[in-house]
Amino acid sequence: MIHTVAAITLLAQQCAPEIATEAVVPLVVTESGGDDLSINVNHGPRVRARSVAEGVALVRQYMATGHTVDVGLAQINSANFSRLGVSVEQVFDPCTNLRLASVVLQDGYGLASKHYTGMDAISATYSLYNTGTLTRGFRNGYVRRVWAAATDLGSIASVPVIPGAPAVIVKPRTTVKGVPAEDAWIVGQVAAATVEVFR
Repeated sequence: MIHTVAAITLLAQQCAPEIATEAVVPLVVTESGGDDLSINVNHGPRVRARSVAEGVALVRQYMATGHTVDVGLAQINSANFSRLGVSVEQVFDPCTNLRLASVVLQDGYGLASKHYTGMDAISATYSLYNTGTLTRGFRNGYVRRVWAAATDLGSIASVPVIPGAPAVIVKPRTTVKGVPAEDAWIVGQVAAATVEVFR
């Protein structure tokens, strides 16, 4: 089933209340487009099952051949199933999937906030979610895509400056608190000290 943004928001409020919907919904939109039967085979195809039973069979098939697989609304990676204490069947449940995403995001934010603050820590958390590193998600464009989804959804006014990402040339060159945009993200907060989407 493909969920609307309103349905994803409601599910996030009910199933992942520890994380603000403004953080979860853009991630889900980026990861699966709201499709709870979405399956991404890492270093393989992106497939969509027609049912949970078919999805479970596909995930098990790809895992048996050595692939890791991202599953469901928030694309929970199969490498985390054991650590999170869930079966393949459980990960397809939309509420369980968002609850698991909440756990992964909270763990990531715990690590990211040791090195960054504010929006920077949230961006690093998204990078961890996608790549398992604090920075690779900046370079591969993932963090920018999540923030772009947040902007499209009205969660934030504009995409924050992303370090290590290809520069977007804006004329005239924008600045954040008097610092050139390309340098504003090196250490500390980006523009808004009042934005904190992780509770």
